[in-house]
Amino acid sequence: FDQDTTEFYDHHGRKGSMVCISHSQARDAPGGANVVAVVHNPIDVGSWPVGLHKQDYLLWVGRFVPEKGPQRAIRIARAARRPLVLAGVVQPRHERFFATEIQPHIDGQAVQYVGEVGGARKQRLFADAFAFLMPITWPEPFGMVMVEALAAATPVLAFAHGAAPEIIEHGKTGFLVQDEDEMAALIDKAGQFDPLQCRRSAERFSPDGPSERGM
Repeated sequence: FDQDTTEFYDHHGRKGSMVCISHSQARDAPGGANVVAVVHNPIDVGSWPVGLHKQDYLLWVGRFVPEKGPQRAIRIARAARRPLVLAGVVQPRHERFFATEIQPHIDGQAVQYVGEVGGARKQRLFADAFAFLMPITWPEPFGMVMVEALAAATPVLAFAHGAAPEIIEHGKTGFLVQDEDEMAALIDKAGQFDPLQCRRSAERFSPDGPSERGM
């Protein structure tokens, strides 16, 4: 629900029933929206590898747009003195952002760009990462990459916006932070988390899990 859609849903939302993908999204719904349930996006946890033996790199996966925060992930990884792997697609009209904010930092060592990934390669990137970074500053309605990281037994560090507090169990499967400095300062502590606890946490989003109705 953004500036372009809120007015529409406020006027026409009662004409149907709406299922939100997070409680955060439901709270942001305009008064005229008829929200009847919250059903989180699902994941087949069993299809993901369990990353018990972590490498040193941090991981960011997403679209290379400013609001997704790849430029912040670079600053955070540098402050934490850990290598960063970036994966994702550069969409049309965002080439300049990538060329000016991301490309100059890619050196194949401290910052590595692996392009758009999928399948077993994507799963292995998640499973082997020391931690996953989610430096998004807008209220994203869900954030599937956080659940994918947990399914691969990898802790998540995220800004406490949108649905992140519904996905990350602070101090158990990752950290919810307020800014880049706090995220960088907590990265080393991510090594204290039990990978299997992260994996079990992702099972909340299994297709067999209970949906949440009757809001």
